[in-house]
Amino acid sequence: MPHSLQKGIELDKIGAVSYLRDASGNATLQDIIAQDKAGAFRPLPPDWNAGYTTDTFWLKFTLDFPDIINNTYWLEISPATLDDVALYIPQPDQSYSHMQMGDHHPVNARPILHRNFIFPLLPEASAPAQTYYVRLRTTSAMNFHMTLWQPHIFISEHSRPDTLTGAYYGVRLFLALFAFILWLWLRHDIFILYSLYQCVTCSSQAFLSGTAQIALPIDPLTADVLQKSMNFLFMATVLIFYAALFQIKQHLPPLFRLTQGMIILELLLFIGVSTRLLPFNGPMTNVLPVINMGILACSSLWLLYHRHFDRLLYISAFWIAVGPYLLTILQNLGLELGPPTTVMDLPIIWSLLSLTLITLGIVNVAKREAEKKLQAKELALELSHESQRKLDQRVQERTEQLALANVKLNEEIQERQTLQVKLENSLEQQQELMQAQREFFAMASHEFRTPLAIIDTTSQRLTLLQSQPDLDASAMLSPALRKIRRATQRMSRIIDNILSMDRLEGVHANQGFGQKSLDLCQLVQTTVEHYRDFSDRTIIMESSTTPAEISGDQYLLNLVISNLIDNALKYSPAGTDIIARVFHGQHFCHVEIQDFGPGIALERQESIFEKYVRIEGNVTIHGTGLGLHVARRIAESHGGQLIVRSELGQGTCFRLTLSRHPQ
Repeated sequence: MPHSLQKGIELDKIGAVSYLRDASGNATLQDIIAQDKAGAFRPLPPDWNAGYTTDTFWLKFTLDFPDIINNTYWLEISPATLDDVALYIPQPDQSYSHMQMGDHHPVNARPILHRNFIFPLLPEASAPAQTYYVRLRTTSAMNFHMTLWQPHIFISEHSRPDTLTGAYYGVRLFLALFAFILWLWLRHDIFILYSLYQCVTCSSQAFLSGTAQIALPIDPLTADVLQKSMNFLFMATVLIFYAALFQIKQHLPPLFRLTQGMIILELLLFIGVSTRLLPFNGPMTNVLPVINMGILACSSLWLLYHRHFDRLLYISAFWIAVGPYLLTILQNLGLELGPPTTVMDLPIIWSLLSLTLITLGIVNVAKREAEKKLQAKELALELSHESQRKLDQRVQERTEQLALANVKLNEEIQERQTLQVKLENSLEQQQELMQAQREFFAMASHEFRTPLAIIDTTSQRLTLLQSQPDLDASAMLSPALRKIRRATQRMSRIIDNILSMDRLEGVHANQGFGQKSLDLCQLVQTTVEHYRDFSDRTIIMESSTTPAEISGDQYLLNLVISNLIDNALKYSPAGTDIIARVFHGQHFCHVEIQDFGPGIALERQESIFEKYVRIEGNVTIHGTGLGLHVARRIAESHGGQLIVRSELGQGTCFRLTLSRHPQ
């Protein structure tokens, strides 16, 4: 083995490891060495998986360190679910020292804090060829991976996967929050189930990969119990979620009763194992998923046979996710089908593809539920028209009968006629609002799909980079993550505009806002730096040397500046600069956001501040038509104003003017 490694050496995959099964679990190191000399060790197959067993396994490997220059190496052993891992290290006096790790041992006792088990090796230059022994014990599925690293190579090679893992968890948790917001709005059960499914999936994968044991300051045995019990909670959550997606209760009542029984059993096992009232049963964590998959597979085939193609996205997501996972489960149960694999070896692309299909289906549900709400409002409006027609008929009949009534009755009729006009005006305004809302929901649905598609495409490209270990992806990683952040920021800003619009319509002037003294220069500077982080455009900041003190709501004013900067970035050509300018006089402070884009025609410069209005001709630029409307409403609510100056072909400049806070 060369003294300088270009990457980690996977010892178990190059045939450098042999193993011995110790059924009694009582063998000492001296016993194992004696059996080694007798030739009892056998070569370890690649991607070895012994399934669930209480046997102890001993592994042996020999490392040759010629011409040692850097005598520090790291030995990485995974998965993180191994209960007890002991490494026996040869010493110059022919004896062995040993290091003990595993998820039954405290995390803070590890010499190198990592989700996997890292053993530092300090080989002796006088004895380059050294034989090591590893003892493995676990109540989880018995599989094993071992890689030899130099420290700086380990850190470099793990930075990209750790970043991708963080982005993966971030996307799942963001989707959980997004589904929870949809549930608050539409009150449809599928959204809260989707949010629960994402949260439980993240938690289960965090415990399985060892990330949760590092992040949570809990006792190792407690963490081990939680990791094992999360298997049952995850199974129950997946079954609940897909049973709702496949509508098993409506279509297959007998199968739904079996589904309910499985859910109750898995939840009881989760409670029993997590509270240590029941012992953990490894094979049970593989038998129950097979039953769950059988239930869902039968349901999906029934739906396809009866042409329920509206469930096709969910069915595709289920089969994409279940295929590789089922192969791993069967191998854990001792059935050698297909190439050897483990849960930790499954490519992330399957999870991302399944997640994308489910999310698209959930977005379609949100669209349908929003349309139902609009239809219900339209029905209510029709009933109101019918009631109005009947009321008009009554008024006419009563007018004919009481034509000779006294002056008081005539005044009452006049009041009714006035109320009638007001009601008609109100109904007409409500019709216009309903039409605008229908257009907005169609536009917002499209706007949410676009960032999700960007996140999905970028995640798939990052996943493809993992399959090319010789490719230096460091230069591509930053732009990719910038795209994900930009898409996430875009969705967040759409939600901010929607919520801020509702908030502004519920207050008058400055009532209801959090008023505090703010430095307008600092506020604009912070927003500009935020946009510089995920934009490759140049944003020039120009400000006065003295503070521009104002009084207002920091959240709403930051939303105004963000909307103006985002508009400038969207509508100005690539390669041009954006200028953010802050200045003030004795009584007023001003913010100008200037771009050098195509400009706005004079006759359109006031209409762009109306709700849901966008500039004609910009079909390739996405938007909801709320940003400038919300920005002007916020400015006016703070006693200020927002104006625009623009010439066609010369660019556009928006100026926000606010009263200066007295010193």
